[in-house]
Amino acid sequence: MRNKAMRALGIFLLMMQLSGPLAHAEDGITKDTILIGRTAGITGPAAVRAKPFTETIQAYFDSVNEAGGVNGRMLKLTNLDDANDPKRAADNVRKLASVDKVFSLIAASGTPPTAAVLPLLTEYQIPMLGTATGADSLRKPNKYMFHVKASFGDELMKIAEHIKAIGITRVAVVSNDDGTGREGSQLAAAALQSQGIAPLVLISFKSGEAKEAVAKLASANAQALVLVSVSGPGAEFFREFVKLPVRPQAFTWSVMVVEAIYKEVGEKAYGLVVSQTVPSPADRTLNLVRDYHELRKQAKLEDGGYSGLEAYIGARVLVEGLKRAGKLPTRAGLIAALEGMRNFDLGGDMVGFTATDHVGRRYVELTIVGRDGRFLR
Repeated sequence: MRNKAMRALGIFLLMMQLSGPLAHAEDGITKDTILIGRTAGITGPAAVRAKPFTETIQAYFDSVNEAGGVNGRMLKLTNLDDANDPKRAADNVRKLASVDKVFSLIAASGTPPTAAVLPLLTEYQIPMLGTATGADSLRKPNKYMFHVKASFGDELMKIAEHIKAIGITRVAVVSNDDGTGREGSQLAAAALQSQGIAPLVLISFKSGEAKEAVAKLASANAQALVLVSVSGPGAEFFREFVKLPVRPQAFTWSVMVVEAIYKEVGEKAYGLVVSQTVPSPADRTLNLVRDYHELRKQAKLEDGGYSGLEAYIGARVLVEGLKRAGKLPTRAGLIAALEGMRNFDLGGDMVGFTATDHVGRRYVELTIVGRDGRFLR
């Protein structure tokens, strides 16, 4: 009787040893999958940027899976639409964390949605790699948030420095009336003032009010304008702006998708100056850019432009962090792996984090739109 009991105990302990790693695996980790979650504005005012983001992340995950996955596990992306609405974004993250049980998050979009999501990262102790917004208000230290792009403040300072360098002194700031636009307006004004330029006027508009905003701009007699808007309202404004007989020099930031503007006004977009937070997708001297185009070609996707390249960088960094987190990854292990990432070369573009600095890249350059809608450097 005693021998039978001992054998039964031995079998039980053996089973516990064999099943232990899976029994104690964190949410989103199985023996053959890693579940990644995302909430983003697939529809709504940020949809133009969201499409190449989504396509590129999925294409890269697919390519990693075809090559054997991450330490033998396949990546699975659960992608939810929040239409750039903060409440929906928060609801999506609660579902991803508590129902879908994802391991980590990637690439939120929009300032208000990301602001709504950040407290939930701490609540659910779930890391997120990247957000499409560069809002400075979201850059406070957060154990679970990792940024892979320069801030809006960095972009607008680059624009302000250029305006000062070319001798322009009369500048208007135009913004759409939402969280992103309001913060952008404040940052643009501060950047200009740091260069000794007091904005002539701060103009804010809602959807449907672009004509009135352009009328205010015309009466200001500005030499230049800084447009801080998400893509939908920004394109609406530009459609009215190009009707002016004499137009001030226009500057805008990276989240104002120029493809949307060009679709509205064609070659009249010529001369628009745009700050960018990733290298030019046309610069095929960089391995990063060549790899990006090859990925989209293999996935039979059209050119994803700057937005797609930004998503590619984020996806590459997350996968590298997962690889470094080991064969049985934990969220704490992923955070430690990212914080230990120093000068990770993506192929001509460097990424690095520390325990006290979760902003991995600060690259900014200015580009100008050509007559064919392509960017010139």
